[in-house]
Amino acid sequence: MTYPLELQQLRVFYRTRDGEVAALRNVSLSINAGEIVGLVGESGSGKSTLGLAVMRLLKPSAARVTGSVHVGGQDLYSLTDDALRLTRWRHIAMVFQSSMNALNPVLSVESHFRDTFLAHDPTMRKSAIQTKTAELLELVRLNPAVAHNYPHELSGGMRQRVVIALALALNPSVLILDEPTTALDVVVQRAILDQIRHIQQQRRLAVLFITHDFMLVSSLADRIAVLYAGELMEVTAEVTGDTALHHPYTKGLMRAAPRLLGTRVTIESIPGEPPDMRTLPPGCPFYDRCSQRLPRCQKTPLPPRTGETFIRCHLVDDSITVHHDIGGDPS
Repeated sequence: MTYPLELQQLRVFYRTRDGEVAALRNVSLSINAGEIVGLVGESGSGKSTLGLAVMRLLKPSAARVTGSVHVGGQDLYSLTDDALRLTRWRHIAMVFQSSMNALNPVLSVESHFRDTFLAHDPTMRKSAIQTKTAELLELVRLNPAVAHNYPHELSGGMRQRVVIALALALNPSVLILDEPTTALDVVVQRAILDQIRHIQQQRRLAVLFITHDFMLVSSLADRIAVLYAGELMEVTAEVTGDTALHHPYTKGLMRAAPRLLGTRVTIESIPGEPPDMRTLPPGCPFYDRCSQRLPRCQKTPLPPRTGETFIRCHLVDDSITVHHDIGGDPS
């Protein structure tokens, strides 16, 4: 089966003065057409690094990437620079973190679209560009007249919609969204999320939605991939923490997120700090922070998992229920 987006054993090593440091370790993940997969984790877990690695935007002088990234069956890391340039935006596009501030302040909205179209089709007529630009702005529920505005004349929510429309300009099959609503108020955030879902279903997009907000993505995604210290701990289609079996880290993220609806719960942070990526234990990277850890968790590598959903935890392998409590002293 060919997936719109398929990662196989993706690893990223950042080059430092002290040598290479692994930022992503053996990440394998596939996304189907018409599916949204949320990627969640704390700051520093490797979420944005994964997005940049998928787009092949990490400079070789700064990072070494191994493994494969297939878009529609084609390995991006086997493409020449020219072929890669044509593949980006036509087959895979990305809305970057804080991207609404990345619009060129001296260019009108229409100019941004014109440059995008002409970079891939220099023969495209002006009238066709104007028509397509209007269609894309309407797709994200903006008045086509916005094309004549400059970024500073638009609100934050409007700029974010423009950036999303730009990412969709060449009708890609894969869309990566890196914290696309972080700087927006909750009302605008909800409207944009609803629009993303509508466009994704309409176009049958494969979407990777990167965020630190577990509750935000749980209402949007079909599956959630949980990243910790550069490794996937769990991929789940079940996002309720009350009855479902989850990795201890996943439960910690759930309990740390505020809830507006449902049963009143006490918000609890996960104790401790993320590990130093230079000195990871040979076993589970969550070992030092896990209240349910077993003696072998420190040195025994995590069990591998395949398929669309999995949990990589020795507790689950032993058929022991992973408790809801994440805090407290480890036993």
